[in-house]
Parts: sequence; structure tokens; C-alpha cells
Amino acid sequence: MKTALRFVLVLGLICLVMGGGVAVLFAAFQARVQAKEREQFDLALRQVLPEGKIELRAGSRDDASDVYAERDAQGKAVRYAARGAAQGYSSNVRVLVSVDAGTMALCRVAVLSQQETPGLGANVSLTRSTWTLWDKTGHALGASHRGEVEPFENVFLDQFTGRTVEQLDRVDAMTAATITSNAVKQGVRRAVARITDALGKE
Repeated sequence: MKTALRFVLVLGLICLVMGGGVAVLFAAFQARVQAKEREQFDLALRQVLPEGKIELRAGSRDDASDVYAERDAQGKAVRYAARGAAQGYSSNVRVLVSVDAGTMALCRVAVLSQQETPGLGANVSLTRSTWTLWDKTGHALGASHRGEVEPFENVFLDQFTGRTVEQLDRVDAMTAATITSNAVKQGVRRAVARITDALGKE
């Protein structure tokens, strides 16, 4: 009986120390993690709204319900962007979506976060450069592509461009990752619904 009680006390003490250590580490790194997430979001926002001035249209900055507007030099809204999310195979798949202000057709879809199966669903956020080895070598030596940003593609996400929400069924799922593909589509639907809802309240 004494051995069992001693074991329980030692185990409890270890759990208490480990829990306290995790809490201290979380507090120490929380600001850095939030800053990194903000940086990644800003990069994704610039990917989906690449040209004009970006402003917060609705929401309260860093809120999942935020809607952003991209304006041209004359101040006219040309694109809107919002976040959406849906449950995938093993994680919540979060996306950022931009639409054309006039037609509401999809412009770009970027994956903000996912923890799907490596090599399958995780490929939803895998991008590949469209430059050849020759292009990259020339760029590194300054002989070609002066001032250009290296272009990347994602065969699955690129299918969304130009489609409306009603046409999402025509987007082909990734091989062996149908659940993740459907989660992205659902996230896109929710993002577009968020945009139309924000515009309807004006």
C-alpha cells in the first residue's frame, strides 16, 4: 500500500512540474508564436490580394470573421478577402480566399494552416516553382527575371481561380485526399459567405 501511495505521489509531482514547465514555456513563447502567425497571415493576404491597397472592411483585425478589401489607385474596391475553415481528415483546414468585387468569382485561395496526412492531404499547401533550373540559375546570377518574384503553383488550389461558389463541384479533388479537398471547398464557401454577408450589411 505504501509503495502504491508513494508511486501516486511521485507521479503527481512529476505531472505538476511538467505542467508548470509547459505553462512557463507557453507564456515565454506566446508573443513570438503570435507574431509569426501574424507574419504568415500578412504574407497570405498579400498573395490573395497582390496589387492594390489593403484595408480592413469588416471585423476587428485578427478576428476570423475579418473581411478585407483591396482598392485600386482611385480607391475603388477590386477584390475582397476573408477566412474560412472546415474539418478535414485529421485537422481543421483554414483557408484565405479572395473574390472579384464585381463578379464574386474566386481570384485566389491560400491555405493558412492544416495538419493533414503528410504526402496526401498535406499536399493541399504544397507549392512548386514554375521556373526551370535554367531560370533559377539565371536569376541567381542576375542574368534573367530581373526584379521578378519567383512564381509558384499549386495544381489543386489553382483550379479555384475564375470559378464561382456554384462551380466548386467542378474542382477535382486531390488523389487519395478527397476529405481534405472537400474541407478546402467548404472553407472557400464559408469565406465567400462571410464576404457576401459583410457586403450585404452595408
